Formats: sequence, structure tokens, C-alpha cells
Amino acid sequence: MKILLASDSFIYQTSGVANVVIALAEGLRQRGNEVKVLALSNDMHSRREGDNYFIRSAKSVFYPDVRINLVHHNGLLTELKEWQPDIIHLHTEGSVARMTYHLADETGAPLVMTTHTDYAHFIFGRYRSRRPVQKLMTEWGNLVYKRAARVIAPSEKAKRFIQLKSVRDRIVVIPNGIPLSHYQKPVAAEEKAELFRKAGLEDSGNTLVMVTRLSKEKNIAEILKYMPGLLERNPRAQLILVGDGPDRERLEEMTRQEGLEAHVRFMGRIPPEEVYRFYAMGDVFVSASTFEVHSLSYLEAMACGLPLVCREDDCLLGVLADGENGRIYRTEGEYLDAVTEILQDPELRGRMRQNALKRIQDFSEERFVDNTYALYREVLNGQ
Repeated sequence: MKILLASDSFIYQTSGVANVVIALAEGLRQRGNEVKVLALSNDMHSRREGDNYFIRSAKSVFYPDVRINLVHHNGLLTELKEWQPDIIHLHTEGSVARMTYHLADETGAPLVMTTHTDYAHFIFGRYRSRRPVQKLMTEWGNLVYKRAARVIAPSEKAKRFIQLKSVRDRIVVIPNGIPLSHYQKPVAAEEKAELFRKAGLEDSGNTLVMVTRLSKEKNIAEILKYMPGLLERNPRAQLILVGDGPDRERLEEMTRQEGLEAHVRFMGRIPPEEVYRFYAMGDVFVSASTFEVHSLSYLEAMACGLPLVCREDDCLLGVLADGENGRIYRTEGEYLDAVTEILQDPELRGRMRQNALKRIQDFSEERFVDNTYALYREVLNGQ
């Protein structure tokens, strides 16, 4: 099968969407399919790298980590048109979407779309439930998804996004998956000790870890806000933040103002193939985000055997079973109780580790790719 995957984010960006597209491309190719990827470049030049096609782009004025396409016509797009894909799978509503709609119209290839973002939440925040916002998002969604034969929602939460209201009859829920072998690698005691030494921390068995984009919608500030209360209960507690983003400077300043420099480390952006080492430093994975659709970092942490402590959110359905592979919290008190209990009880932590390793089998890359490929076949067969 000839499959074109299209996304604003790919190998030049570090994001959950990029990781999903990378995993899908690799998995489909391993199954003998001919796969090409259309994405934005990280500079002002268009180019082809093997079967990956990059269209020149510039940084968005409104959101620095987002890139926008600068052209509507390009020789690389003509090449993709002449290739005649059997099916096109679009992973963005942004710049690449315009090019992809045109390719679908020109080639007659059926279009599948995946929605990765709750745009009402992202753009309007607490005003997202107001009637004018709901009407606007519904109309926008009808315009964006009207060409799609199927729309993939990575979770039941995503299925209920306002922008998908007009396409409910075409939605299919397919959870994201990760390559488990990339995360389930041994980390020698000496290597782990060296990582702690470089971070200027002690391997005390009281380490919280977050792997996330440092942006306001991830609500990382809440975890920092709760840190003083945690230290009152457990003076050896420490937090490792892996990732980068537009909110880093504010979060670092907050860390200084709260006097948390000795207990919090910002590790910056880590190559994806190295991230498993930093999960190995942690004893508990924590998150306060209610913005997630189907967070890959939650899955990665589970693959590494970490208990999860996460703020209550529908994205956790099927992922985090409260009391089994972690804890769900709603208040600061519940968060402090959950983290303290898990850190202080090795037997509980061990049970949660085993439950996490068992549950993550439902979110393997193999299952994700198989389910997506089966959907392609259904679309092509007119089902």
C-alpha cells in the first residue's frame, strides 16, 4: 500500500505528535508498505530526505514553537502527486493541512485525519464551554474535517472535542502506542549514579520525574507549587524536569523564588533515544496537566515501570487505574498523600511497577500500527 503521512511536526520537532508520526511511519514500513511523509522543514528551505518531504517554513509570531508554511506550490508536492498514494493520513489542522487537502483532491486518495489537540481548551481556556465558542469551534471543525473519510481520536476524551461535533459518525478511537523496546532497556547502577552526579542530585529513592514540553498548558507550575509541602513531609524529595519550551524561563524563576534550587533540576531537551535513562532516575512520574489527549509521556513512564501520580482527567481512562499503577489526585492534599505514600512504601511501589508493565502492553507500537493499518483497509474497501 502507498501511504502518505502528513504532519506539521516530524523529526525536526520534539513533540508527542512528531513521535506518533515517526512510530507510525516506521511501523508501516516494516510491514512492507511504501510510506512517504510530508512535513514542515526547520528552516527556509524545502528538501527531500529519502522518503521524507520537507516544505520550507518559518516560526510563528504568535507561538514560537509552531512553524508555518511559506508556499502553496512546490515541486516536491508535484512529485507526491505523481506518486499517487493509495491513502493519505493527516495529523495536523495547521499549515500542512492545506497542502494535504490539495493532494487528496488531485489524486483522489481517501483522507484519514487524526486530531491531537483540544483547540477549544488551547485557545479559549476556561471560556471554552461558552456558547459562542462552541458554535465557532463546531463550524471550524466542520470545515477542517469535512474531507476526511474517518477521523481518528486517540482517546475517548478526544472523541468529545467540540471541533469534532459535526463528524461524530466518522470518529474511530485508536489509542497511541510506543515502541516498548526503546524504553525497556537496562540502566546500569554506575550509569544511573553518573546521571545523578551530573544533575547534582543524590539517588535517594525519592525522585519525581516529569518528561514534558515546558509550556503553560501543561500546568507544570502546580507541581512546583506543591513542592514545599512535599518537602515538609519528605525533606529528601526532588524533582527532575526533562524537556524544554516557552515556559521554561518562568518556571525556573518560580523555582528560585520558592527556594527550590536544591531540589529541582531542569535537564533541558534530551534526544528521544536517551530519554529512557532519565525515566530510570525517577521513582514516581508526576503530572498536573489536564490538556493531554493521550499522553505519550504517561505511556513511556509506564513502560519504564514508574507509578503515575496525575491530576484527574478523562485522558487517564484506560491508562491509569487509581490504586493499581498509580494514583489520581484532585487537590494538593491528595497529591501530597499519594506521592508520600508511594515514596515511603517500597512494596506498594513494586506492585504498581508490575501493574504498569502489564498495562502498557495494551499501548504497544505494534498494536497501534496494526489498528491504524486495519482502518486504512476498511476505508479503501469502502466500509
